[in-house]
Amino acid sequence: MSEGIPRAVLTEALREQINGREVLAALFCTFRFDPGFFEREILPALFDVQLHQDPQIRCLQLEEALRPLAGRVAVYYDPGAIVTGDGTACLDVRRIPVRPRTGYFHPKNAFILVRDTSTQERSLVMLTGSANLTQTGWWENVECAHLEEIGEHGRSRTAPEIQRFLEHLRRMARNFESHPALDDIRGLLRTVQPIVHRSANHRMHPHFLYNGRRGAKDLVDQIDEIAGQWLRGVNMEVLSPYLDDADASAPLESLIDRFQPRRWRVLLPEEGGLARCRPELYDWVRERGGEWGRLPKAVLARGGKQATGATYRTVHAKVYRFFTKDWEVTLVGSFNLTRPAHSGGGNVETGVLSEVTVDRRPRFWLEEIEEPPPFAQPVGEDDGVDQGFVPLLARFDWASGQAEVLWDGPGDSPSIEVYDRGVHRFEIGHLKHAAWTALAAGDAAILRERLRETSFLTAVVGDQRGIVLVHETGMAHRPSILLDLTPADILRYWSMLTAEQRNAYLAQHGGALPRTRADLPVEPAPVKPLDTIFDRFAGIFHGFASLGRAVRKALDEGRIEEARFRMFGAKYDSLPVLVEHVVNDSAGDLLDRYLMVLCAQQLADDVRHGFPTFWVSDPTGVSRLEQALAVRAALRQQLAARNDAEMAEFLDWYEPRFLKTEAVTA
Repeated sequence: MSEGIPRAVLTEALREQINGREVLAALFCTFRFDPGFFEREILPALFDVQLHQDPQIRCLQLEEALRPLAGRVAVYYDPGAIVTGDGTACLDVRRIPVRPRTGYFHPKNAFILVRDTSTQERSLVMLTGSANLTQTGWWENVECAHLEEIGEHGRSRTAPEIQRFLEHLRRMARNFESHPALDDIRGLLRTVQPIVHRSANHRMHPHFLYNGRRGAKDLVDQIDEIAGQWLRGVNMEVLSPYLDDADASAPLESLIDRFQPRRWRVLLPEEGGLARCRPELYDWVRERGGEWGRLPKAVLARGGKQATGATYRTVHAKVYRFFTKDWEVTLVGSFNLTRPAHSGGGNVETGVLSEVTVDRRPRFWLEEIEEPPPFAQPVGEDDGVDQGFVPLLARFDWASGQAEVLWDGPGDSPSIEVYDRGVHRFEIGHLKHAAWTALAAGDAAILRERLRETSFLTAVVGDQRGIVLVHETGMAHRPSILLDLTPADILRYWSMLTAEQRNAYLAQHGGALPRTRADLPVEPAPVKPLDTIFDRFAGIFHGFASLGRAVRKALDEGRIEEARFRMFGAKYDSLPVLVEHVVNDSAGDLLDRYLMVLCAQQLADDVRHGFPTFWVSDPTGVSRLEQALAVRAALRQQLAARNDAEMAEFLDWYEPRFLKTEAVTA
């Protein structure tokens, strides 16, 4: 029976759909969110890059890969369902909490804007499923997903429905003003011509469904409106890992009464051999003429193999199947068989209703259970959520150093104590409802320092404790974990032409990072030293020329944040970092140091004159760069003092001519 159940590895399926195309923006929705796991294991699916196995080097490589998307990867999550896991967030991902006024934020989606660099054609890759952005969701559970692609200027039935969902998402994320990934994706969807008919050539178009908004219809009403004429009197099968803690299921009863299925079967939620539903509900299904079932062990076995002592995966998929002997319609998504999921104004849920291509006669996936199992207390997917939730939001801007907090609960807040790993950090006084309030400078400095190690805080209000995930912006100014490259190292890195070369270089120099796993040594490849003065000067000019071309190209193409990373950032290869290393490199060759600073000044002047709007857009970055460049006068004075009067005369002649020329090219 298991042969008829489609199976795939979620990450591989997403990577295959992207198919090496350039990712321009990505938006994810999830209920439970483990930011460390997301960055280490899910985010790499967006990039056609060979990543290192060491987590710190992997982080450096992803930091590099994310630069062209600066600010355009976002995760929208329920703040009451944060999973701290075994890692923290450190990359340029917008982490935006969404707390609906009723119910939970429960959708599981990925909307990924891609471009084929050979044809410049853009498309939206859409994944709608049941998997949270957690290790259990993407690696361990049995989940479900629908993958679809919408081409720019194409035709689609789901495009206008997704547009409305994204508009609703923006309204729900009311506490945050900037949503660049969402806006870019909506921009593509606006070019798509809507398909108004429900079907064509006797085949139903896919439909994107969502709940959790004012005036929304219940799920059964939405399904009936789209496909009710085809679904009455056919077989029905429901996979849902959670059921209402009740003697009868109102959502299931609504499905049965509306569609009058010929035969119907429901997944029995189980854990450790115990049924997670009431015995009365089990009997009620039987009395209504239904059957309970479980997936075949071949599907549940870890690794897909049955063996003695094999362990089995938890079913977390949410699938509603309607089928006859020669056709099938399925709803795949986040809808549990519960009242909050089915109610139009309950949880925020999403799913795709589509007709499945049938290459064999559809059959029930579930094997019927004939003997009643032992029962345990029913559980819900939201169990334990509210017990660990304090409605405090926090954000930190690395460019300005400003930290702000917002109370998203009813009325004004009580006093809030803030902890990090069990250590009290600071206290927040009473906050007005839904108003961002700046932290005191001292508290902001404490938060800045803690964010170097963890993005999680613990907020305590009376007896209530909750995890707060800090929303970080201005990530170009967030110090990289790799800051010990020498000026010569940085120049070599600037000179590298391909992503593969840069990734290899990061893997090589990442070996100097503090090790978290001693069994993963990194063997550095030998680098040919620059011995002669001509080699050294040529390397300096070539490195700065490469950086200048990269910055100008990014600005010409509208990739402002990528240029900001390079010109004003605090990363291992940012211009201010190089100049600061030159300042501190007292053992380095004085002439080399002076020439590097002179080249940096020339590039800064070129960008300031050629792109004045960009230059004034980042006063913090400009200030840092100009302060570092001020060392030029001291280096020149040291050069003149070390040599005779002719050197001072030469520098008086050479320096203004060098700085007035066009940018160095190579």
